[in-house]
Amino acid sequence: MSDSKYSVLFMRDDRDVTRYRVSPFWLKMFIFSQVFLLLCAAGGIYMGVRGLRVNSNLRDENKDLEQRLVDAEVRLERLGNMEKILQSYDPAELQSLLSAATTEVERKAEQEAIDLNRIFTRVDTQQVGVENLQAKIAGRKVSVSFELNNLQASKATVVGQADFSFVTKDGKSVKAKTNKRDLGFQIQRFKRIQTTFVLPDGLDRKDLFGLRLVIEGNDGEVIFAETYPFYHILA
Repeated sequence: MSDSKYSVLFMRDDRDVTRYRVSPFWLKMFIFSQVFLLLCAAGGIYMGVRGLRVNSNLRDENKDLEQRLVDAEVRLERLGNMEKILQSYDPAELQSLLSAATTEVERKAEQEAIDLNRIFTRVDTQQVGVENLQAKIAGRKVSVSFELNNLQASKATVVGQADFSFVTKDGKSVKAKTNKRDLGFQIQRFKRIQTTFVLPDGLDRKDLFGLRLVIEGNDGEVIFAETYPFYHILA
């Protein structure tokens, strides 16, 4: 029925029963309003928590910016001090000092580049012997194999680690990125060693002169070292 209503009774011990008639529309509106208020409260809590997080992040960013500003001010002050020092020098004298420093750096670099003793000196303590060292280059991959012999009269076990470096045509040494497990050894008589590694970035086959093999004993001391030109070892 369109005019039906709900009856709501309120009963107290010291009073008569009070009766109210409520329309279904208003009862629904009351329930919906309570649900709406509950949703608003949940939304308010969510926005409050989110606001606290955003505020915390902003405070952290502000501290970071303040620290960066302080660092920038310190660097700026140092640069200002350097400028004052440079301004106190005579320009001709300053240019002379810079030219002398540049010449010294170039001279040291040149000396280092042509120090062939460092990459061609042979070391042989007669603990191990290297024979039949061969290399193959396919693309940027380098494969090397050699035979390692124990030369000690007592044939006591020799433990050590071998490693390779590339020697360029202009006399520089570039360490190869080798697999240490392939080149480690513990021998009483003989072991054949095989390994593969790649050419260093920036180097091509045409730039290379040879390979330098360095073998260290268990104590880290070099017991064998020799440079092998590619024209002797390439298979």
